[in-house]
Amino acid sequence: MDSEVRLRLVTKGDWDFILKIRNEESSLIDFHNTEKVSRDVHKQYMEKLENDPKTIQWIIIVDGEDAGYIKIIGTELGTNISENFRRRGIGTKAYRLVFDEAKKYGLTKLTATIKIDRTTPFNFEKRLGWIKKEIINKGGKPYSYYIEKDLE
Repeated sequence: MDSEVRLRLVTKGDWDFILKIRNEESSLIDFHNTEKVSRDVHKQYMEKLENDPKTIQWIIIVDGEDAGYIKIIGTELGTNISENFRRRGIGTKAYRLVFDEAKKYGLTKLTATIKIDRTTPFNFEKRLGWIKKEIINKGGKPYSYYIEKDLE
Protein backbone atom coordinates (compact mmCIF):
# COMPACT_ATOMS: atom_id res chain seq x y z
CA MET A 1 0.00 0.00 0.00
CA ASP A 2 1.27 3.46 -0.91
CA SER A 3 1.54 5.75 2.12
CA GLU A 4 0.09 9.25 2.16
CA VAL A 5 2.85 11.73 3.01
CA ARG A 6 2.15 15.35 3.85
CA LEU A 7 3.76 18.23 5.72
CA ARG A 8 2.53 20.59 8.39
CA LEU A 9 4.30 23.49 10.02
CA VAL A 10 6.03 22.82 13.35
CA THR A 11 4.49 24.07 16.59
CA LYS A 12 5.99 24.12 20.10
CA GLY A 13 3.98 20.98 20.77
CA ASP A 14 6.23 19.14 18.28
CA TRP A 15 9.50 19.92 20.03
CA ASP A 16 9.52 16.75 22.17
CA PHE A 17 8.85 14.60 19.10
CA ILE A 18 11.68 16.30 17.21
CA LEU A 19 14.05 15.71 20.15
CA LYS A 20 12.96 12.06 20.42
CA ILE A 21 13.75 11.26 16.78
CA ARG A 22 16.90 13.41 16.84
CA ASN A 23 18.26 11.26 19.70
CA GLU A 24 17.38 7.87 18.17
CA GLU A 25 20.54 5.75 18.01
CA SER A 26 20.08 5.16 14.28
CA SER A 27 19.94 8.93 13.65
CA LEU A 28 23.02 10.01 15.56
CA ILE A 29 25.59 8.88 12.96
CA ASP A 30 23.94 11.10 10.35
CA PHE A 31 24.39 14.31 12.36
CA HIS A 32 27.51 16.44 12.52
CA ASN A 33 27.06 16.41 16.33
CA THR A 34 26.71 12.68 17.06
CA GLU A 35 26.03 13.18 20.78
CA LYS A 36 22.54 12.94 22.24
CA VAL A 37 21.07 16.38 22.91
CA SER A 38 19.54 17.35 26.25
CA ARG A 39 16.02 18.78 26.52
CA ASP A 40 17.39 22.18 27.62
CA VAL A 41 19.85 22.45 24.71
CA HIS A 42 17.14 21.33 22.30
CA LYS A 43 14.66 23.88 23.68
CA GLN A 44 17.19 26.70 23.23
CA TYR A 45 17.87 25.59 19.65
CA MET A 46 14.18 25.34 18.79
CA GLU A 47 13.48 28.79 20.31
CA LYS A 48 16.28 30.22 18.16
CA LEU A 49 14.79 28.62 15.03
CA GLU A 50 11.27 29.73 15.93
CA ASN A 51 12.45 33.35 16.09
CA ASP A 52 14.51 33.21 12.88
CA PRO A 53 12.54 34.63 9.93
CA LYS A 54 14.75 32.64 7.52
CA THR A 55 13.77 29.29 9.06
CA ILE A 56 10.84 27.13 7.92
CA GLN A 57 10.10 23.87 9.75
CA TRP A 58 7.70 21.02 9.06
CA ILE A 59 6.65 17.73 10.56
CA ILE A 60 6.47 14.91 8.04
CA ILE A 61 3.19 13.05 8.47
CA VAL A 62 2.69 9.54 7.10
CA ASP A 63 -0.83 8.14 7.05
CA GLY A 64 -1.80 10.56 9.83
CA GLU A 65 1.17 9.75 12.09
CA ASP A 66 4.14 12.04 12.83
CA ALA A 67 7.10 10.42 11.09
CA GLY A 68 9.85 13.00 10.69
CA TYR A 69 11.12 16.54 10.75
CA ILE A 70 12.39 18.72 7.95
CA LYS A 71 13.63 22.29 8.00
CA ILE A 72 15.15 24.96 5.84
CA ILE A 73 17.42 27.55 7.46
CA GLY A 74 18.18 30.17 4.83
CA THR A 75 18.69 27.73 1.97
CA GLU A 76 20.14 24.85 4.05
CA LEU A 77 17.90 21.78 4.18
CA GLY A 78 17.98 19.38 7.10
CA THR A 79 15.82 16.34 7.66
CA ASN A 80 15.34 13.42 10.01
CA ILE A 81 12.89 10.57 9.66
CA SER A 82 12.07 8.30 12.59
CA GLU A 83 13.69 4.88 12.28
CA ASN A 84 10.20 3.31 12.14
CA PHE A 85 9.52 5.06 8.82
CA ARG A 86 12.82 4.69 6.97
CA ARG A 87 13.36 2.80 3.72
CA ARG A 88 9.73 3.14 2.67
CA GLY A 89 10.00 6.01 0.16
CA ILE A 90 8.89 8.58 2.75
CA GLY A 91 12.00 10.75 2.31
CA THR A 92 11.55 10.97 -1.44
CA LYS A 93 7.93 12.08 -1.08
CA ALA A 94 8.78 14.53 1.72
CA TYR A 95 11.62 16.09 -0.27
CA ARG A 96 9.36 16.63 -3.27
CA LEU A 97 6.77 18.32 -1.04
CA VAL A 98 9.45 20.53 0.51
CA PHE A 99 10.78 21.51 -2.93
CA ASP A 100 7.28 22.77 -3.81
CA GLU A 101 6.92 24.54 -0.44
CA ALA A 102 10.35 26.18 -0.76
CA LYS A 103 9.33 27.66 -4.12
CA LYS A 104 6.25 29.17 -2.46
CA TYR A 105 8.61 30.93 -0.04
CA GLY A 106 10.55 32.34 -3.01
CA LEU A 107 13.56 30.04 -2.79
CA THR A 108 15.24 29.10 -6.07
CA LYS A 109 17.90 26.79 -4.64
CA LEU A 110 18.45 24.57 -1.63
CA THR A 111 21.77 23.52 -0.12
CA ALA A 112 22.81 20.82 2.31
CA THR A 113 25.94 19.46 3.93
CA ILE A 114 25.75 15.69 4.31
CA LYS A 115 28.24 13.38 5.95
CA ILE A 116 29.92 10.93 3.61
CA ASP A 117 29.63 8.05 6.11
CA ARG A 118 25.95 8.54 6.96
CA THR A 119 23.42 5.72 6.70
CA THR A 120 21.73 7.00 3.53
CA PRO A 121 24.04 7.10 0.50
CA PHE A 122 24.28 10.24 -1.68
CA ASN A 123 22.42 8.34 -4.45
CA PHE A 124 19.20 9.24 -2.61
CA GLU A 125 19.78 12.96 -3.19
CA LYS A 126 21.25 12.40 -6.65
CA ARG A 127 18.00 10.76 -7.83
CA LEU A 128 16.17 13.91 -6.69
CA GLY A 129 18.42 16.27 -8.65
CA TRP A 130 20.97 17.30 -6.02
CA ILE A 131 24.49 18.00 -7.28
CA LYS A 132 27.75 17.59 -5.33
CA LYS A 133 29.52 20.94 -5.31
CA GLU A 134 32.34 20.34 -2.86
CA ILE A 135 33.96 17.76 -0.60
CA ILE A 136 34.63 19.13 2.88
CA ASN A 137 37.60 17.68 4.74
CA LYS A 138 37.88 17.27 8.49
CA GLY A 139 41.13 16.16 10.07
CA GLY A 140 42.67 15.86 6.61
CA LYS A 141 40.08 13.31 5.43
CA PRO A 142 36.92 13.66 3.32
CA TYR A 143 34.09 14.24 5.80
CA SER A 144 31.03 15.61 4.00
CA TYR A 145 29.57 16.77 0.72
CA TYR A 146 28.22 20.25 0.15
CA ILE A 147 25.32 19.75 -2.25
CA GLU A 148 22.84 21.98 -4.07
CA LYS A 149 19.38 21.53 -5.58
CA ASP A 150 18.10 23.97 -8.20
CA LEU A 151 14.37 24.56 -7.71
CA GLU A 152 13.68 26.48 -10.93
